[in-house]
Amino acid sequence: MSRSFVFPMNGLTLRSINKADKQRRIQDAARELFGTQGFDNTSTREIASVAGVGLATLFLYASDKRDLLFLAANDDLEALTRTAFAEVDYSSPLLSQLIESFGFFFRFYNKNRLFSRDLLRELTFFTSGHQSIRFQVTRRATIASVARLVAQARSSGRVNCIFSDEDVAEAIFYIFAADVRRWLGQEKSTITSGLNHLKTLLSVVLCGLQHSD
Repeated sequence: MSRSFVFPMNGLTLRSINKADKQRRIQDAARELFGTQGFDNTSTREIASVAGVGLATLFLYASDKRDLLFLAANDDLEALTRTAFAEVDYSSPLLSQLIESFGFFFRFYNKNRLFSRDLLRELTFFTSGHQSIRFQVTRRATIASVARLVAQARSSGRVNCIFSDEDVAEAIFYIFAADVRRWLGQEKSTITSGLNHLKTLLSVVLCGLQHSD
């Protein structure tokens, strides 16, 4: 009886290569269909058909349709977070650093506003599923990157407040998260208009509020 062997290719087995290929096809199919038809009008059966896999196989990679939406975006968002904060000019004001970094996100979301609206809408209230957990990890990494900007600005004397770097970063991030949703809801809004509005809101945070009787 002959016996077949699976030879490793660059440390990968044929099985792992096939698994990665299926995931890529599912990601591409989900991205295409969600991006053209919208989340509500796309079925998991359609995604499986375009990807060339069975429905049961599809659910090995994502727990449900919502998880497929996150699967379609997670790799890009993880790379985006790294890129957005990779080459910050620390000599510039903190506000400029933030707008420069968040500009990467605005440009990413602007590429397909239908897909982006559905993605952020579904993320708002649903956090279950493996791919959703990955999304949450990326969000925490983004907040941590903002915290590093705040810490650097504090060390240079440009930030002076009683709140921790992490608290300030979280406040900044959630203002951005809410404002980018507002911006996406306006069909004719431009990236420039979105960043200008965000700049005004972040200026309120960074300048602080003074109250006198």
